[in-house]
Amino acid sequence: MEHVIYWLWLTTKFRVANAKITQLFERFDSIEDIYFSKSYNNIYGIGEKEKALLADKDTSKAERVLEQTARLRGKIIVYDDECYPELLKQMPDAPYVLYVIGKIPELDKVLTIGVVGTRRTTEYGTVVTERICRDLAKEGAVTISGLAAGIDAVGAWSTIEQGGIAVGVTGCGLDVVYPRENAELYTAMARQGCIMTEFPPGTPPARNNFPVRNRVIAGLSRGVLVTEAPASSGALITARYALENNRDVFAVPRDVTDTAYSGTNLLIQQGAKLVCGAEDILNEYPYARKIEPKKENAVKRKADEKRRDVKKDAPDAPKSVIKGERFGSLNDEEKNIVELLARGNMHIDEISRQTLIPAGDVNTKLVMLEMKGFVKRLPGGIYQIIV
Repeated sequence: MEHVIYWLWLTTKFRVANAKITQLFERFDSIEDIYFSKSYNNIYGIGEKEKALLADKDTSKAERVLEQTARLRGKIIVYDDECYPELLKQMPDAPYVLYVIGKIPELDKVLTIGVVGTRRTTEYGTVVTERICRDLAKEGAVTISGLAAGIDAVGAWSTIEQGGIAVGVTGCGLDVVYPRENAELYTAMARQGCIMTEFPPGTPPARNNFPVRNRVIAGLSRGVLVTEAPASSGALITARYALENNRDVFAVPRDVTDTAYSGTNLLIQQGAKLVCGAEDILNEYPYARKIEPKKENAVKRKADEKRRDVKKDAPDAPKSVIKGERFGSLNDEEKNIVELLARGNMHIDEISRQTLIPAGDVNTKLVMLEMKGFVKRLPGGIYQIIV
C-alpha cells in the first residue's frame, strides 16, 4: 500500500501536469526513488517551486485520497501496476494514476471502441448510435465514452442493455456524478463495467478537465466512433487525439445541408472511415471475432506455442524468411515479428497475442521495423512484411 501512497503523494502535488512527473522519471528509476530523494537539482522543468513541493514528504493528503476512494468502494491503479492498460500506456501523456469504480475489463484483450458525439442528439443520431453499439456489444466489443449527455449516454445504455460492457471516463472525481441526469447510467456502468478517472475524489467537473478526459477515451480505444459532431466540439478533440496516437476514426455521415453537425462529414473528408453500421467497424478488426472465452485463452496459448515449436523443428517446416544479411541487424523479438508477418498480414493485437510480447512493446518494435523498411502499416492497424 505504501507504493500507492507514494504515487498519490506525487500526483496530488502536480495533479494532471504529467510533464513534471515525466521529467522526474527521466532521472529516477522508481516512485520510491523520487520520494526518498533529498535532491532534485538539474532536472529539466523542475524549478524552485517544484523542489519545495517535492521536499515536503508529508503523505497525509495522499492517505486521505486513499481513504476517500476506499469509502467509495473504488480502486486505485498506478502506472506500474500489472493491470494498468497497455493501450493507454501508448499515449505519450498517459495518466499516472487511475481511480476506478467497478471492474476493469481486460482492455488489452478485447476490441474497445470509443463512442463520442453531440450532447444534443437528434432522432437520427440516437437510432444509428443505438444500432451500432448494440451490434458491437453482440460481438464482445467494449464501448468507451465520456458519460456525457447525448451520444455518449446513448452508446453506453445501448451496450449495457445488450449485455455488453461499457466504460465511462469522467472529468471529475468518482464521488461526483456529472451530469446529474446520468446518475442511473453511472450506477449501471459501475455495475456492468466501470467508471474511470484520473482526478481524485472531490474534484469538480471543471471545464478544463474535459479535454484532458478526452485523451483518455482515445487512449483506451482501438478506434473512435463519432456521431453527430458539430464542427467545434469535444468529440472532434477526442478524434484528434485518436488520429495523433495511431487509433482509427470512424464517422457516421450527415446530410450535407445540415451544417449543425458538419464535424462528422469533415472527419470523413480528412480520412476517417465512413460507417453505416457496426460491420464497417468490425471489418477493420478481424481478430476481434476470434477472441475466445478468458478461461480458455491460457490453455490455448500454451497449445499454440507447442504447435509452433513443433513446426519449427519439423523437417518440412517452411524456410525462414529472415536469413541473410538484410535481417542480420534485427534482435530476436523483431525476427519473431517478421517471421509471423511472413505468413500473412496481421493486426498489431494479433501479433502481440501470438508473440506474447506486450502490445505497447509490439507497437514500438513495429514503428522501428517500419522505419527500417521491413514492414508496412496498412489501414486498421494491419501490418504487412516488405521482402
